[in-house]
Amino acid sequence: METLKSAKSKLAAANKEITGFIGAFVDDSSFVETDAFVCSQNDFGKMPSEGVVSGIATVDSRYVCVFATNPEVLKGSIGAVNAKKIVRTVNNAVKTGRPLIAVLDTSGARITEGLECLEGYADIFKSFTVASANVPVITVVKGKNLGHLSYLTSMSDFIIACPDAVSASASPLVISAQTGLPEKEVGSSKKLAENGMVTHIAKKTELRALINDLLSICCDTEKSSKDDPNRVCKGLKAGINAQAVINQIIDDKKFIPVASEYAKSVTTGFAYLSEMPVGIVAVQGKLTAKACTKINDFLHLCDKIEKSVVFLVDCSGSEITAADADLMRDMSMLIDEINVFDQTKISVVFGKAVGIAYTAFVSLCDYKIAWEDASASVLESESAARLLYSDEIAKAKDKDKSAAKFASAYAEENASAMVVALSGHFDNVVNPNHTRAYLINTLMAFGGVGCI
Repeated sequence: METLKSAKSKLAAANKEITGFIGAFVDDSSFVETDAFVCSQNDFGKMPSEGVVSGIATVDSRYVCVFATNPEVLKGSIGAVNAKKIVRTVNNAVKTGRPLIAVLDTSGARITEGLECLEGYADIFKSFTVASANVPVITVVKGKNLGHLSYLTSMSDFIIACPDAVSASASPLVISAQTGLPEKEVGSSKKLAENGMVTHIAKKTELRALINDLLSICCDTEKSSKDDPNRVCKGLKAGINAQAVINQIIDDKKFIPVASEYAKSVTTGFAYLSEMPVGIVAVQGKLTAKACTKINDFLHLCDKIEKSVVFLVDCSGSEITAADADLMRDMSMLIDEINVFDQTKISVVFGKAVGIAYTAFVSLCDYKIAWEDASASVLESESAARLLYSDEIAKAKDKDKSAAKFASAYAEENASAMVVALSGHFDNVVNPNHTRAYLINTLMAFGGVGCI
């Protein structure tokens, strides 16, 4: 029989690269392996650790459950035995209430096993479904993620892809041949980020900091900061960019974006307000179907990890395109998500809130703030003026000048923040530079923010 020393030496050699990758984001010497010696054999030879390294570790002293497929063993392929190993790790995360980190580098199924490998996939999906409802799930696509495990994206809260990673439901070569897409673009991390399938792209050297930030948001009730909660923001005024607003109001200008490459008219991410973690949704410009999907997914995550959400609104309604059916479906799903959202919702209108933007992101919130130069209306002021004063505009010598004049009057009389507040539709109208203090006090008044 092989000695313990010899067996451990062979395992260390076979798992050296993937163990090193895990070591890039967990605390030094914290990884404790599970099912370390599991090893079956087939026509291709022995499979050390079944091509999966699994265990428990800490990230900045927070315990996590980890598994990683090893591309050095049968290309990280998935079969019946290593599926059980993966499922045990996922189940351990649920049982202990610890976050799950999955590292994927696999070329697909061990097809020589026949339906047994598909049974393994089914068990993995079932375990992930349970985990995604109970604990934070972070999936890291290290290299290739081909075949069924590419479907784990919808069961993960955060999907991090390394710059050269590829994730696709089948071989990129096959997809390229059947669709005509360039093979290099099929499943690339850049394309996945643009399509909303990947929330972050990070190099190996960046993983530790990013995962630590994400776990901090999910697991910590507060984060130490010396930033004054009553700090007066500087330079906030009408027409400002949403990101500039975010940077001014949050603690230490530390913003953790989520899905930043997808639906860029909307910014979603996490930050701290007086040491309290919150989700932020900034909507600027026109709403699209993809923007609705992005917000919907983010709100679902915030609800799961029990984080309040701040909506920053400068939105002139929805974008009119040929894909109107997509907008109707995705907007309907978003409104449903907002209505069932159990955490505190605060709205700050820093520009316009027109039409559905007001209905979804202002009216349905628990507390509504507007900047003194903000506005809220059913239609854009000029559109409303052209409808209400069409006869007067038609008689004018300079119709555009006349329309602009009526639009200005309409906005002042019907849509300005103070007029809307007098009707009871805003809780408060504030000086823009005091936004941070108002938000923090409102969060505290509503009981702060929770954590899982």
